[in-house]
Amino acid sequence: MTRDGTPQKICKVFVSSTYLDNEKRREIVQDAIDRAGMRWIGMERFTATTHPTVESCLEQVREADVLVGIIAHRYGWIPEGREFSITELEYDAAKDRLMFLIDESVPVQTERDFDPKPDRWDKQKKLAAFKARIQKDQQPGRFKDEILGAMLMQALRDWENRRASHGGEHEPPRTSQLEGGPQGTLEAEIRSYLAKADSLYANLPVAGFVTQLKVPIDIADIYIPLRALVDLRGVSEEPFADAADAEKCLASGQTNLEISLPQGFEQCAARHKRGIVILGDPGAGKTTHMKRLLLWCARNGSASIGLPEGMVPVFLALHDLTHLDRGLEDFIQAQLAHPHLGTTAGFGRRLLERGNLLLLFDGLDEVADTDQRRRVSQWIGAALRVHRLCRFVVTSRYAGYSPDVALNEQFLEMHIRPLSADQAEKFIRTWFRIVETGLARDQTQGKQIAEDKADKLIARLREPEFRARRVFELTRNPLLLTNLCLVHRHRGSLPKRRARLYDECIDVLLEHWRTAKGLEGMDASQARRVLQPVALWLHQESGRTRATAAELAAVVEPALRDTGWPGASAAAFLSAVRDRSGLLTGWGRERFGFMHLGFQEYLAAREIRRRAFKEQGVLKDLAGRFGDSWWQEVALLLLALEDPSLFEPYMREVVQRPEFAHFPVLVDACLEDAVEVSSVPFLEFLQADPGGKSELWQRQLAAVRVLARLDPGALEVLHDRLSRHPSMDIRALVAGRRASVDQEVWREERTGYELVWIPPGSFTMGSPESEKERYDYEGPEHEVHVRGFLMGRYPVTNAQYATFLKANPEVSEPEFWADRKFNEAQQPVVGVSWDDARRFAEWAGMRLPTEAEWEYACRAGTTTRFYTGDKEEDLGRAGWYSANAGGQPHAVGGKEPNKFGLYDMHGNVWEWVEDDWHRSYDGAPNDGRAWIDSPKRGSGRVLRGGAWINDPRDCRAAFRYVYVPHERLGTFGFRVVSSGLGPSE
Repeated sequence: MTRDGTPQKICKVFVSSTYLDNEKRREIVQDAIDRAGMRWIGMERFTATTHPTVESCLEQVREADVLVGIIAHRYGWIPEGREFSITELEYDAAKDRLMFLIDESVPVQTERDFDPKPDRWDKQKKLAAFKARIQKDQQPGRFKDEILGAMLMQALRDWENRRASHGGEHEPPRTSQLEGGPQGTLEAEIRSYLAKADSLYANLPVAGFVTQLKVPIDIADIYIPLRALVDLRGVSEEPFADAADAEKCLASGQTNLEISLPQGFEQCAARHKRGIVILGDPGAGKTTHMKRLLLWCARNGSASIGLPEGMVPVFLALHDLTHLDRGLEDFIQAQLAHPHLGTTAGFGRRLLERGNLLLLFDGLDEVADTDQRRRVSQWIGAALRVHRLCRFVVTSRYAGYSPDVALNEQFLEMHIRPLSADQAEKFIRTWFRIVETGLARDQTQGKQIAEDKADKLIARLREPEFRARRVFELTRNPLLLTNLCLVHRHRGSLPKRRARLYDECIDVLLEHWRTAKGLEGMDASQARRVLQPVALWLHQESGRTRATAAELAAVVEPALRDTGWPGASAAAFLSAVRDRSGLLTGWGRERFGFMHLGFQEYLAAREIRRRAFKEQGVLKDLAGRFGDSWWQEVALLLLALEDPSLFEPYMREVVQRPEFAHFPVLVDACLEDAVEVSSVPFLEFLQADPGGKSELWQRQLAAVRVLARLDPGALEVLHDRLSRHPSMDIRALVAGRRASVDQEVWREERTGYELVWIPPGSFTMGSPESEKERYDYEGPEHEVHVRGFLMGRYPVTNAQYATFLKANPEVSEPEFWADRKFNEAQQPVVGVSWDDARRFAEWAGMRLPTEAEWEYACRAGTTTRFYTGDKEEDLGRAGWYSANAGGQPHAVGGKEPNKFGLYDMHGNVWEWVEDDWHRSYDGAPNDGRAWIDSPKRGSGRVLRGGAWINDPRDCRAAFRYVYVPHERLGTFGFRVVSSGLGPSE
């Protein structure tokens, strides 16, 4: 009963969601509604048919006081004749809504959680568009199952309080404020200001190809909800260097909370704080998010993001703050005096007197110097204490947020996380939809074009060459991801080589310089020529990516003179590039650095190339850094540049360095990335007198391996000379190669995978008790007869597995597929499970070898620990293991083959075989068949051969290893066999 004795109306809450994936969640929601003293209604209470009539359903929605929407991974049933699902139709029919979207970290079960095929993909696209609508209309809650009930209870209480404040009715629009009197006048001013602020801040500025891309991009449309880590360490510690440092330190411990940025206001309230400081890297979306907060408040009211009712947002750019002594009122008034806002004199003062403001201070790091920045930080802290009804949000780059600048304990510290893969994909799809529909005359056609372009870019970014760490980082930053979208749209696809990709991304950024007329008398190509020596100078000190204007002046000024530019100072040039291109960015007001390390490396490579044609010793100096990880990408990008290629002169210098033999993986990378390769430097080196120095022999052995991969014919020309070489390793490798060349080879048609014939025969399987470092499960020894079969010459490579993935897009990528350490084309694929390996084999029309076949083929008639002998140095001739692999797998075929012509049987990667694991050979078959438990397979599968990380003991021919079949480690690979056609037995 109410106070006047009338019955209290019970609120009706309509529960809206798809059913099959949310059945348990609906129970949680219904229980929360019951506990809140409200009545829930929903499709469960309809008794008509499996799918109740649409109108009866929507009538129930319209009668409800509020709709609670639970949106997970299904879009749901689309009624016949309708374009949208019943869930989205319910959303549109509701008079008021409380929406909850599933947290991205919640595990999924594909068959339960996604719409069934064949229209799953179309429904996923509709679902993405629906979620974007929801996020534009209000700030939805992000739920996990364990907190859904509590979140809803709080949301219902807040909704009921808002409703009660408006006489028990749905909250009226903001325009219903009183018009009369001074307060009415201020409210009218506020309405006018909010409308103009919406217009001023709604669109996202787009750098690059400005003359070709004139499409307004509404921040609310393009906005992807960013995630942030809240620092809960409770004590002041050294500040983080950047987002990666923050993620590494916070995400690994228990001193963080990951939430969406608007949820920060809830966390502030829970911790009795009124301020938030948002830290992030350049281009991470800090300013965009501040404007999004303003738009949320202006369009939907401050309560939509968890703030008190009626808060007025004010965007305050701190780089415009020049007079601290004049106070907050003066700064607000100066910012509100923007000609597009058109506020009257004294509006800032009247707002402060009114209170209840959301003050959005953007760019603390852009305040001129450290002393001034410290004063601004203290000034903001003091303003927060004085204006107790206001909320404060401050953004800063990490570089400008030093301990003496840090805001006080009233501010909750939040760290923007890089975009996840899902967020990046959503961003790409949204960006193309906005751009293409904005440019198209026919909206339907524009949407189709957008989907096609987005699909192609996303597919391209999933390919191995674009999953290398440097390039992958471009997709984790909203500004750099926009850059990729622009390049892809402009040329129709991304370049295949990352050197060309960097080149075109830089062109995009400098195109903005040109259209903005960055500096009078200097075009973008001249700006690039100035930035190249800057990049090289920065790179000449390991780890250096930033410097002050004063430090860079000595590099910039001579470069400016070389361009013939008669303009202003180095400082003016640096500021113009920073402010008008985005290529060079400010890390704090005083320091400059490139937006992405890849840009620095690429421009440094360009500068080395330019100097190499003019100065002696430039390539020799670079070769002197071979094997230094800081310079690795610079060298690889240099080799990727053409017209003409510097491969020959650079590799002539490299083969003279001891590091040439010590870093075979880097040599392989040079061969992979070079735009042109040549055998000449290696032929010349092998024709030199070998003398008597073993260090020289090691380099010549490395050159033999390169030639064997690059130009086997050239190696054949040198056969007589090398067969007399003083190095036994070179003689053995050349002899094995000669036998391998004469061997008949079968090739799988789609992948080019090579197989050789393994003749039938018998052998003793297992190890004798006398073998050094044996294990009991390698026995007892037993005789096995094996039928003839074809076996892969090498383990399956990344290039071959990529062909399989392209033909089977539903198959998951291997673990470590994006890691440069593991994804060179000729490296053996790793991170594959037994199930993955078996699926590849079946697709290729082959199978995994049995354990007996594998050991028989590995031994190739030998009885020693390794097919090259019993000693560790013998293993070094046959395989890559812990002592010689350098901490990663190597391109296949780099060591001696056995007598059957098989490579990499010892080390490099573990190889899955067909058999179940057994702790001994008691009861094992003696005819070469796989030993498989029946009727139910065992829980473990056998691996053989050892890997790049293992000691010699684990790389022996007899050693056996076991793992569960679904595991995907960075040491697990495979090769395949065929029982098909071969020479007659």
